[in-house]
Amino acid sequence: MMGRPRGFDPDAAVRTAMTLFWQRGYDSVSFDRLVGEIGASRKGLYALWPDKQALLVAALKSYRQMVGDHFLCDLEREDAGLAELAEFWSKFENAARQSGWSGCLVMRTSADRIAAESQVAVEIKAYFDRLSDALENALRGAVRRREIKSDPPLHVRARQAFAVVVGCSAIGSFEGFTPRIADLINAGRAACGVSARARASKRSRRTSR
Repeated sequence: MMGRPRGFDPDAAVRTAMTLFWQRGYDSVSFDRLVGEIGASRKGLYALWPDKQALLVAALKSYRQMVGDHFLCDLEREDAGLAELAEFWSKFENAARQSGWSGCLVMRTSADRIAAESQVAVEIKAYFDRLSDALENALRGAVRRREIKSDPPLHVRARQAFAVVVGCSAIGSFEGFTPRIADLINAGRAACGVSARARASKRSRRTSR
């Protein structure tokens, strides 16, 4: 005997929850608000997620995949280097300049008490680890091909770039895009050795592959 349809799309429900948590913060989103925005019954949501925290964990997983697909995949390529770093910062700035940008779901969640819960902490760490590894991979490629200098050392450049992304995401969660964000993004470019010339030529390398 087939089960009764849930009456809502679980993937769409996670995306809706992700947007609400991202824009308002975990503590400011009630389960009643989630039920209303998703368009499901409490019973329907509880059948998949036993509580609000479980839905947040699902939202963080979805967010990590979304960010990885759009921002990090190219940095993770075996042949990634300066062109991919230039493209990353361009994508990051373009996203930050969008109307209504509110930083990063992970950073907003990190500021809430829920971040101390083990399952949430695992997702936050997984996001930071992937971001850090992706930046370091592309920087390593750029140094190996002598596209950028090895001074400052690779690990210093990687930590500086990582800190800029985290800083922009944290500030943006509460301020949106401001001149301070623009300055920080340029600092991130500088940490990666991305010059105006490199930004202008990033597409030429892609088309030559």
